[in-house]
Amino acid sequence: MKNSEQWADFGELSRAVGRGQSLLGALVVACLFTNGCGSKAAQPAVGSGASTQPLAAAPAKTSKKNSELNKWLNDVDVVVPPTTYRLDPPDEILISAPAVKELDKSKARVRSDGKISLNLVGEVYVAGLSPSEVAEELTQRLSKFYTKDSLYISVEVTDFQSKKYYVFGQVDRVGIKPYTGRDTVIKVIAEAALNDDAWPQKVVLIRPNDDPGVRQKITIDLKQMYKEGKADQNFLLEEGDLVYVPPSPLAEFRIQFTKLMTPIMPVADFALMATTGF
Repeated sequence: MKNSEQWADFGELSRAVGRGQSLLGALVVACLFTNGCGSKAAQPAVGSGASTQPLAAAPAKTSKKNSELNKWLNDVDVVVPPTTYRLDPPDEILISAPAVKELDKSKARVRSDGKISLNLVGEVYVAGLSPSEVAEELTQRLSKFYTKDSLYISVEVTDFQSKKYYVFGQVDRVGIKPYTGRDTVIKVIAEAALNDDAWPQKVVLIRPNDDPGVRQKITIDLKQMYKEGKADQNFLLEEGDLVYVPPSPLAEFRIQFTKLMTPIMPVADFALMATTGF
């Protein structure tokens, strides 16, 4: 992630949107002068002998061109050391303390004041602490009642609520996701699932900066990792990161063409009805 040669200006993402506009315009003009843009199929000429039976509907698309890649993303086992997760409201934790029945298996949610309330120890300020640091604090407090040798306390986060990352673009499950400190590019894309319009060679990881006017991005080639069996671009996400899966060039053209044609189609239908009577 720190390879400066891979980072580039975020503005490059929007440049592809305007490409091909002259070609789109030509296609629209051509469409307006043909019957193909009308909502009614062209009728055969009387006496031509052509069949008047309706044509069979085109078969539904069943192609799943990224299915193998999605399978690999789900199956590949890549160990990436997690970052230290620090608690904040309204995260929830589970406390395991086998020697302390009053505390063992207790759940606590971090309140807006950064504290939790527990049996025996009362209120504890945990905002900004890691789970292991919370366990140390509890051990210290309980040492008044138990010998340290008999105390074994562990803390885990059971509900990650305070921090988020974002997934958008050509995936089945877009949106705001809970950040856990263990989120990697492969794990995130596997859970989101690439759709058939995705461009897996150009997945973009965007990282915010303290300066709102500065954004950094890195382009990730999932296809290359899949073909080479490597995971050298499986970066660990940070809080606030955005993962964007762009459409392939063909899908981008189709998307832009559809947007351009949407307001024109009713006009084309009306013109066809006025000139042909259909």
